Amino acid sequence: MYEAEVNADIGMWRDVLSSFDKAVEECSDVDMLVRCLLEDDLWYMPFDSRMKLIEKAKSLGGCSLEFLADYYSFKAAFLDLGKEYDDAVVKLDELFQ
Repeated sequence: MYEAEVNADIGMWRDVLSSFDKAVEECSDVDMLVRCLLEDDLWYMPFDSRMKLIEKAKSLGGCSLEFLADYYSFKAAFLDLGKEYDDAVVKLDELFQ
């Protein structure tokens, strides 16, 4: 019985995340995307979904200080070492100077 409940829960979460990712792809309201990011201030959103969201918001012109701080902080925290990580750290330092 427990295994069936877990499988149902996993399926439900996959559906929720799939719907969320689709909504992000279809959204062109940068303010809405940024608001979603800033509401997730503890970074509970799954990594892949959050990356899609921050990249979409950035590509649509998200540029508030609060958004950029979140954007570069998230990238600096989760990207593997490399050029993109280094760029995120530099931009984050610039924002807070």
